[in-house]
Amino acid sequence: MSKPSPLAAKIAGSILPVVVYGLLGYTWYIYIFRICAHLLLNKPPDNTAQAIIFMIIASFFWIMALISYTRVLFTSPGKPPNARTPLLSEESNQGQVAPIHLPRYYYSPKLFNQSTMTIRYIDAQDKMDVMPVISVSRQDGQPKFCHMCECYKPDRAHHCKECNACVIKMDHHCPWVNGCVGFRNYKFFFLFVLYTGCYGLWVFVSSLPLVVTGIRDMNADLDPQWIVIIVIAFIFGLTVCGFAGVHAYYIIRNETTIEHLADRPNEIRVDFDMSGQNFEVVSVPVDDNLWERKKMENWVFVMGRNPWGWFLPIQRGLGDGTVFQYNDYMFNTIVNRAVKQRQSMDVPNYGNNNNLQEPPHANVEYEAERLSSIDSTAHMT
Repeated sequence: MSKPSPLAAKIAGSILPVVVYGLLGYTWYIYIFRICAHLLLNKPPDNTAQAIIFMIIASFFWIMALISYTRVLFTSPGKPPNARTPLLSEESNQGQVAPIHLPRYYYSPKLFNQSTMTIRYIDAQDKMDVMPVISVSRQDGQPKFCHMCECYKPDRAHHCKECNACVIKMDHHCPWVNGCVGFRNYKFFFLFVLYTGCYGLWVFVSSLPLVVTGIRDMNADLDPQWIVIIVIAFIFGLTVCGFAGVHAYYIIRNETTIEHLADRPNEIRVDFDMSGQNFEVVSVPVDDNLWERKKMENWVFVMGRNPWGWFLPIQRGLGDGTVFQYNDYMFNTIVNRAVKQRQSMDVPNYGNNNNLQEPPHANVEYEAERLSSIDSTAHMT
């Protein structure tokens, strides 16, 4: 099946947000001014409190969905810094210390700041006890580089063909928000689908008895738009609530939609020193989640540290979207595999990782895992 043309995608991206705002506005108007107003005006007085409660609950979900959706539309998902932007500090090199030639983005537990969820990049005069560092790379160990955006791609970043831009921690491209969902707007997207689903289900559940009674009694006052809103609320409420559940699962696993659907292993480069020459590449099976930590840690990373702000579309989560904290077990396992790979090579003076000098670069698989060789051109951009 052929893909939609860029023009068609652009038109759809411009129209769909209007459709979303229109559906939210239409359903709220019918629910408040047709259904709840009917309860207030045409029923016994004891239904007044019920109608007011119905309006308050529906309006809360509606307002939160509206604000969250607006935040998604007008918040950039985040892009990597341009390749020409300096990131490593080599100016402090005074000739006594070898310059740094590491990949642009890398991770080590010794360099990661837990409070800010960011990495401290190595200075040219850092001691070697911060090594090794790891990073996602190509099969040949070279850092991932996007020639269209002229930038090095951090871990979990991908190039979106529809947006023609690289997106940090890209989750997916969504025409309903006219762009990508990524690191900076993912929380707002999750809150949008969560509140929209709750709003739809609430409208359906609270309106259904009134509609059923009207149909059963053959009530001439039955408004046809009640039936319309019931159908819309049921379809969107059920569908979007399920979607919110899926993304809640992704959040507590520290996983993106792209990572969940991936069918290729991750190639992880392990640098043993700062030369950029002494490294090994380990192929990690696709089912191994590199960044999954404790469920609450994963939740806080996306939703923020303050529980009062978890369900408010105000602030995004933690970090800068370029380096992510690895699962400790996965980090140690990858490093150990790289060390064993290095020691198994018949090359002199490889016993001490700190003294390794320009060994051959090999791509190794986990032991007990038989992974087929994958052509480097088949990797995701």
